[in-house]
Amino acid sequence: MAENCVTVIEIGSSKLSCMIAERGVNNTFNVKAKASVDYAGFLEGDFIEKAYLDDAVMTLFSQITSIYKKKIKKVYVGVPAEFSKVVTSTCQLNFKNRHTISQKDIDTIFAKVSEQRYAEDMDIISVNTISYALDETKNIQNPLKQKCYFISCELSLVLAQSSFIKLFNKIWSKLGIEQVEYLSEPLAEGIFILEEEERERNCIVIDVGARSTSVAFIKGNAMTNLTSFSMGGSYITSDLTEACGIGYPEARNLKKQIVLSLKGDKDDTYELPTLGGKILKLPLNFVNEAVCYRIGLIASTVNECIRVFAKEYVPYYPIYLCGAGLTKIKGGKDYLAKCLNRNVSYGRPPIPGMDKPELASILGLVNSALRN
Repeated sequence: MAENCVTVIEIGSSKLSCMIAERGVNNTFNVKAKASVDYAGFLEGDFIEKAYLDDAVMTLFSQITSIYKKKIKKVYVGVPAEFSKVVTSTCQLNFKNRHTISQKDIDTIFAKVSEQRYAEDMDIISVNTISYALDETKNIQNPLKQKCYFISCELSLVLAQSSFIKLFNKIWSKLGIEQVEYLSEPLAEGIFILEEEERERNCIVIDVGARSTSVAFIKGNAMTNLTSFSMGGSYITSDLTEACGIGYPEARNLKKQIVLSLKGDKDDTYELPTLGGKILKLPLNFVNEAVCYRIGLIASTVNECIRVFAKEYVPYYPIYLCGAGLTKIKGGKDYLAKCLNRNVSYGRPPIPGMDKPELASILGLVNSALRN
């Protein structure tokens, strides 16, 4: 495989995706191949049908290699929020005399923090700087070549479940993959969709997937906190099947029609073609209320996550929404914003023609892999 190409794997809560890409002109991506397969997924930090996970990954690789035709030696794997956590740590170096900070000093700090064990069943996959302090001067982003008597660094460490890494390492070994690197999916996504000046303060990135929602607090090139819960877009689909008495495939088709901003009369309906060729007429307001109910539950859980995990509850933290769970529902973002009582923007990848919030995660992984 060409050295400037990367192969990334996104482990979604209902779908596995692979993309092979290289850096294009003006920081765009040249996508060489992409593929995805549906699988049983995960829930509450565990795979639903673990015995069939190998088959799903092998099907994905069969698809991607049929397109790419070259041997894949290394893969970058995104670790979802449900299999990871963030811890912060502070490390300080003291000097006898006024000292000019070098890269060696920074490396020493990172090595000291990385040597520690933060959880018995978790491995460090990422160490990033939140900010530095030189003597009494705080919130310094680049301390190199500056002089001080001591340097203090607040660091963010992303930990991944050891069982997750062992599980996938076995699969890559079966597939003959020689090298594997695990990346934090929410961190890669957040850094990619947020411009550098936005990341100078805390931003919140909400990714609503099929069965899982993550809430990441991004500052600089790091996450200050991360949490997730098992609820997402497929819950809305299930609610519609139950409320409307229709099958899951019909509910998915119905979801594509829904416009939450519509306030219909009592006779207004959504018309849903069925497999038997009939047209079902479903009351517009009733259907919208079923969807809004679930979005309200997602919003209340997100609000609780912000309350518990933000170091301070700041109502003007910028919030960005990614993932296919809500962004594909017309009016979904606006109703979420109403429930949160906050402004919510789409988290869009800064790539022309690929600026869809549902692509933020996999393109963020591509960006991180290419930077590595």
